[in-house]
Amino acid sequence: MSPEQAPDAGVPVWAVLNPVAKRSALARHSLERACADAGLPAPRVLETTAAETGWAQAREAVAQGARHVVVGGGDGTVREVVRAVAGTGVHLGILPLGTANLFAFNLGLRTRDPRLMVDRALFGSPAPTDVGWASWRPVVEGAVGAPTPDQPFLVMAGMGHDAATVLATSPGAKSRLGWASYLASGARHLLRKPLSMRLSVDNAPGRRLETWTVLVANSGAIPFGIEVFPDARLDDGHLDCLEVPLRTPAQWASIAWAGLTHHRWEAAALRYSRARTVWAVPDEPTPLHLDGDVVGEVADVRIRIQAGGLVVRTGN
Repeated sequence: MSPEQAPDAGVPVWAVLNPVAKRSALARHSLERACADAGLPAPRVLETTAAETGWAQAREAVAQGARHVVVGGGDGTVREVVRAVAGTGVHLGILPLGTANLFAFNLGLRTRDPRLMVDRALFGSPAPTDVGWASWRPVVEGAVGAPTPDQPFLVMAGMGHDAATVLATSPGAKSRLGWASYLASGARHLLRKPLSMRLSVDNAPGRRLETWTVLVANSGAIPFGIEVFPDARLDDGHLDCLEVPLRTPAQWASIAWAGLTHHRWEAAALRYSRARTVWAVPDEPTPLHLDGDVVGEVADVRIRIQAGGLVVRTGN
């Protein structure tokens, strides 16, 4: 362990843990044991609740002078903690305890070994990582609300039928099948009518398009080895944008095969671009998701990148 990798001696590590997540109790025990073995103070552990899902706990840790915060839970819990930690210079360790753990998957941090998980979160190499931020106008019972405060996403945001796919995935199937449940639900949405919207990239004039979905990514892979954005990197200071104007089963089959075999998807079938900001305005209220968690129907969404906004302890 190099000096830059070791947590500060005498300064406790703070942890924000979702007690409902699988293996949460085991992860907490492993964290406490690892701190004791390394001669560190006992970690200060704050648990999330249904009302306070991570942001308030992480904000308290930062306010109390935390230099290293460990988060244990799924992508939603990680995002809530990132909302408080991003831009502060506080190091973030991740204990991937949720169903999908997409951010941890892209960082190479997913493991079932609790000791390895904790070792990476405490002593892994610090890596600057970009953060995506999204703000939208929610639509509730036909009424358009005021723009929300910026909310982070770490892997990708999606507007359109892919968000509808996530929304249609039952909690029971998600618990039993994990990421496979999204694929099974998605198969039922493939041939739905494309959505009409206006899209502006990097403040350029908006253009009209019809698409199955618009995806904006900070990183590019999902489980099963599928690379949605082969060139996306978590530290390149850019977002990767994808439009999906597909209509036939044959088109979908070729795209799925390319993703599974790590080949580049054909530009004629899909439209890729890179951006620092994206503004999408659908003709009708459309579902939006952040890292697989649906926020509801929206009238529009504005997305930006915060380059190097987060320092994550990785396994390298």
